[in-house]
Amino acid sequence: MNILEDLKRLRKVPFTKAALQSYIIEIMENFFYSMFDYTDFPESMPKEYAERYLIWYGAAAAGEVPESYNKGLYKGPKVFLHAAASEDPDIYGIGSKCIVTGCNGYCEVKEFDEIAFGWNNSAHTNLSQFIALSSEAIANTLVTVRSDVNYAKNHPIYKARDDKEAAALNAYWQKVKDSDGSDDLAIASKNILDEVLEGQPGAAQNVINLSDPLTSDKLQYITKVVDDYMRWCFGLYGQTIQGNGKMAQQTVDEVNGQTSTSFILPNDMLYQRRLWLDRMKAKGLVPETADIDFSKAWKVEEVKYQKEADIDENGELEEVQPGEEPETEPETQPEEQKGADEE
Repeated sequence: MNILEDLKRLRKVPFTKAALQSYIIEIMENFFYSMFDYTDFPESMPKEYAERYLIWYGAAAAGEVPESYNKGLYKGPKVFLHAAASEDPDIYGIGSKCIVTGCNGYCEVKEFDEIAFGWNNSAHTNLSQFIALSSEAIANTLVTVRSDVNYAKNHPIYKARDDKEAAALNAYWQKVKDSDGSDDLAIASKNILDEVLEGQPGAAQNVINLSDPLTSDKLQYITKVVDDYMRWCFGLYGQTIQGNGKMAQQTVDEVNGQTSTSFILPNDMLYQRRLWLDRMKAKGLVPETADIDFSKAWKVEEVKYQKEADIDENGELEEVQPGEEPETEPETQPEEQKGADEE
């Protein structure tokens, strides 16, 4: 294994929207897979596979399979399975039986009382469309940024007066694009570049120019769109991030003001997973000490949410009675001010 050779190979990967979107999907997958911690589960039930089924398909099942179907790294009869309700629907439109499958060809039709069935959220939907659409929007914007950065190397765009000048300009711009800073960039004489270098008027049209503070802000606005997309995507699911492309001064309250809103969907997802956990315990698939809860990153945000919503240590919402003022910390005066007041 040669890391340098691997890096050289990776540098040759085309910078395409498809490749970029694939990478963003991987980031978003890991984002959602890391939202919850599963504790005291059997080794044969790794949480990333439970989350994969829930996130991409909207439902999952826990059950037992013949040991011959699970003899690898996570060997054991108790497993997570892809699940889909089927056959005669009940009064709510949910199938009366469940098709459970594994990644190795295992497939059976089970009664619901034979397995523990769980949903991703109360809408009984997956997040695949959200991930696909969001990653495409972010990839499109990053491709635009890449294109603008490449053209910013050229600074202005020039008008060629004939095919010969156009060929010379295109050859020069290709050198600029491919240069790593160590090449000498030759300039053909007796063409439009002479006029540009001599500063003759009318030779160029101004576009994005990173060396000009009056025009470089165009690139800043485009990169801010990436921040806005990321803030929207992660903010919906509990992580109220602040982007780098800040257009105006923001207060602490404005930065943290969406915390309670951003926990609506994560709280619902946790609720459905704990219902699923209760079914797993009832089937004896996991011990009574097993638990599903927010991971550390989400617990930090949960503390902000509870503080903002005035939730007490028992999880109850503290209400202020009519005519009462909410409790606040007494203000403390600096020692100098106290001395002045006493005098």
